[in-house]
Amino acid sequence: MAYHIPGGLGEFRGRVAGVVVYRWRQLKLGRSRPGKSSRKPSKDQKRQRSRLGLISRYLSKFVYVVRDGYNTKRMNITSMNAAVKQNFHTAVTGEYPNLKVEDALVQLSKGTLDHVYRPTVKTKENGDITVEWINPDRQKPGVNDHDTVHLVFYSDALRRRQLFYMDDLALRKDDIANVPDTVNYFKGPVHVWMFLLSADGKRPSNSRYLGVFNFIKK
Repeated sequence: MAYHIPGGLGEFRGRVAGVVVYRWRQLKLGRSRPGKSSRKPSKDQKRQRSRLGLISRYLSKFVYVVRDGYNTKRMNITSMNAAVKQNFHTAVTGEYPNLKVEDALVQLSKGTLDHVYRPTVKTKENGDITVEWINPDRQKPGVNDHDTVHLVFYSDALRRRQLFYMDDLALRKDDIANVPDTVNYFKGPVHVWMFLLSADGKRPSNSRYLGVFNFIKK
C-alpha cells in the first residue's frame, strides 16, 4: 500500500500500471492489483473465502448501522471491515460448504459503553410494540442519561429484505422506546438488535440480540 501526497501535477486516482489508486478518508492510497493464480485453491482456502463472502454479503445490508456501531476513526480500517473481522469467526456456523450466518450471534456494534439491563421487546394486545429496559440506580463511569438508543429490525422473508434502523426514538434515561407501526408490516420473522451510542456520538456499546418475532397489527 502506498500513500500519495498531491504535488504540482495534481491528484490522480484509478489504475496506474499495476497499482489501483483510491481515496479513503483524508488519505490517498494505492494497492497492487490482484493477479490470477494458476493454482487451484485448497479446501481451507475455499472454506475461508466462503466464510468471508457469506458474512460480507450479510453485513452489507447493515452498512448504515455498522457506521454507527463500529467507531474506527482512530484506526486505519473501515467500519465495515471491522464488523466483518468481528463476525467472521463468531457469527458463521456449520461445516463447509454448508455454512450459514446465525442472526443471534451477529454483533452490529462493538465498544466499551455500558449497555442497559434486561432489554425486552413487548407487544401489546392492539399490536403496538415497545422496547423496555432497566437503568440501575448507580451508573458505571462514562454512562450518560442522554446516550442514544439504537434499534435494528430486520426480516429477509420472501426474498424481500426489510430493514428498519432507528437511532432517535429514545435516550438511555427513558427506559422505553415506542416503535413506529411500520415494523408491524414486515413479512415473516423479524430479528431485533439494540445498542447504545454515547451522547457525544463517539462510543458505542456492544449490540445485543433481543430475539426474533412475528409482528402483526391488529
